[in-house]
Amino acid sequence: MTRRRRQTDRHLAPVFCANARSFHEMARSQRDRHGGASAYYLAIAIELGLKAYLLHRGVTDQWNRVHLRHDLTRALKCVRRAGLKDVPEGMRELADVLSPRYASGALSRGLARPEMPLPPTAADRAIAELLTTVETIIADGERGGE
Repeated sequence: MTRRRRQTDRHLAPVFCANARSFHEMARSQRDRHGGASAYYLAIAIELGLKAYLLHRGVTDQWNRVHLRHDLTRALKCVRRAGLKDVPEGMRELADVLSPRYASGALSRGLARPEMPLPPTAADRAIAELLTTVETIIADGERGGE
């Protein structure tokens, strides 16, 4: 009997990271850094960064779409279970505040201005650290380090 090997989407992980960097830059370019469009772009950057890690670990894009959707808090839990130990300080707080508003569509429609748990510079630092960590892990895996 031949076993069918599960198709992975690992090749998408670097693309998700690059897109996450772009959305993070969009957030940083907003005049109002305390909510609104900036919060929406930050949520997208976090989502793409977390999903990039999961893709690298062998989780499929389809699984992410079905089971995580836009739930940042759940994605963060999955990433930790999948082995990411060095989650930047403040990431849980950002996910907890942004997740319900992002998942409901309130951020994308401009219906929510969340009270951000971190000042803009700290939020930027946390997201940049997350993305750098994920990019390094992906690059090490591509060089045979995993």
